[in-house]
Amino acid sequence: MNLRFVRQVLTVAALACLAMLFLCVSMANAQTAGTGAITGTVTDPSGGAVANATVTATNTGTNQSRDEKTGPDGVYKFSLLVPGVYSLKFGATGFKSAEVPSVTVNVTETSTVNQVMQVGAVTE
Repeated sequence: MNLRFVRQVLTVAALACLAMLFLCVSMANAQTAGTGAITGTVTDPSGGAVANATVTATNTGTNQSRDEKTGPDGVYKFSLLVPGVYSLKFGATGFKSAEVPSVTVNVTETSTVNQVMQVGAVTE
């Protein structure tokens, strides 16, 4: 009877260790120590969120760019960016386009760039 209990305890302990190992490996794959991120909120002049705005991040050193859309809360996020200097362009229907010419992305850091969009013609 004692041997059966010890065997059950060892089995549960081994399964718990195995589960923790898989959890640690999956967490390590989700992160990278060689990248950074940019996030922020796009709002109108009254402070309301601008949903579905297009934000373009361009690495000024490589000229590679990525687009993201803001969510219903006006929030955007670029993750897994190679460290460097980026320019950000903001555009939304009914608003003037805007640009932030220089945002530095550092390893394992998230830069925050909020943008207030000015009301303008659709063609601007």
